[in-house]
Amino acid sequence: MKKGRVLLSFVFLGMAFWGQSYAQSDIVSLEEAITIATNQSTVVGTSREQLQTARQSVLNNYGRFLPNLALTGYGGHSFIGPTGSVQFDSQGRFVQPSGFDYESYSFSLNSGVTLFDWGVNVKSLSSAKRTAEAAQHDLQYQKDIITARAIRAYYNLVRDKYLTRVAQESVGAAQRNLEQVEAFFAIGSNTRADVLQARVRLGNTQLSLITARNNQEISHATLASLLNFPLNRSFDVDSSLAITKVDPDLESEIEYMLDHRSDLLANRKRVTASRDAITAAENRRWPTFSGSFQYSWNDREFTDLGAIFDEEYGWGFGVAMNFNIFDRFATKSSIIDAKARSRISEYMLQQAKLDAILEVKTIHLTIKEADERMRVSEETMKQAEENLRLAEERYRVGAGTILETIDAQVSLTEARSSLVRAKCDYLTAKADLLRASGRSVSVD
Repeated sequence: MKKGRVLLSFVFLGMAFWGQSYAQSDIVSLEEAITIATNQSTVVGTSREQLQTARQSVLNNYGRFLPNLALTGYGGHSFIGPTGSVQFDSQGRFVQPSGFDYESYSFSLNSGVTLFDWGVNVKSLSSAKRTAEAAQHDLQYQKDIITARAIRAYYNLVRDKYLTRVAQESVGAAQRNLEQVEAFFAIGSNTRADVLQARVRLGNTQLSLITARNNQEISHATLASLLNFPLNRSFDVDSSLAITKVDPDLESEIEYMLDHRSDLLANRKRVTASRDAITAAENRRWPTFSGSFQYSWNDREFTDLGAIFDEEYGWGFGVAMNFNIFDRFATKSSIIDAKARSRISEYMLQQAKLDAILEVKTIHLTIKEADERMRVSEETMKQAEENLRLAEERYRVGAGTILETIDAQVSLTEARSSLVRAKCDYLTAKADLLRASGRSVSVD
């Protein structure tokens, strides 16, 4: 019995150790979160498939420069029934056919190629290439967007974890303060009003803790959704907030952004593609020249394989001109449509530039604001800690009131929360600036 208890104790210890090790190993780093979010993103997957579609369009346009080749073969048995019509043999004598059957075999090879089309295929190929390049830039931009979203969701969870911890510490401090006030009240050093104020303070901190925990759960669910984790997946994040400060120059960031941002590059490629499409549509008004070649063989016997194509065959080649004099306004309509699409792409490029410049300016201001908030919050937190220490000391010796202590605790909690928010906002804004300026999004 004793040995069984010892064995059971070892089993429970092993299970506890395994569970603790598993919980510790199930921490997702920021780099891992970015990789998982990018690989699991349906938006990135859609952009990747759109790139494949655009590349197949390029291949299709290359094929227009090559000759087509069609091969047809036939073999069968035919039956001719009796007929009452007048038939004559090779000697001119009247015969009465009674019907017959025979084998029939045929083979044909046809090929054609466009010789000259006024550059329609060349411009169509150029347009397809530019469209594929735009799709490549779109894919990179979507990856950067998902990376920035992952960083934001990650730091939001880190922030809410810190705020939950601050709220828990605030509840603990309020609880200790209430116990102290009640002890003083029991010996007649405090009034009942002091006790009520301490209880109200404890209730408020508990409400703040409930809100903080709920926010943490929401942030956890948001990150899990971005990573495409199942609902029952348990994971944690690295809560370290190491900050490497930057001092970006707004004009330099905008200049770099205009030359390197992926969505702007994609829009520029679409403008070029649309202009090539206009040229291709306009040149379809003119006649095209094509070459062709054909070979055919047809016989009723298929016995001598060695000489199967020595007779009963024919071949030929030629050049043809095709000029569609009236196509029911199809060409004119395609030209107008191509010009309209070109103007749309130019408008989209112009608007994308305006939006990008505004975004970079906004993020630049956000970084500066977060930096200033961190500096002020750090100083405020130090002062709040000292203020709380003095307030507690004054209250302990009877020179201060419970209200002063409560106010000091509230000020310290707010200062800690402000510092955490400022740090997370700074890290998030740094990642946003990298993405908005067209640089590779990375972490500190």
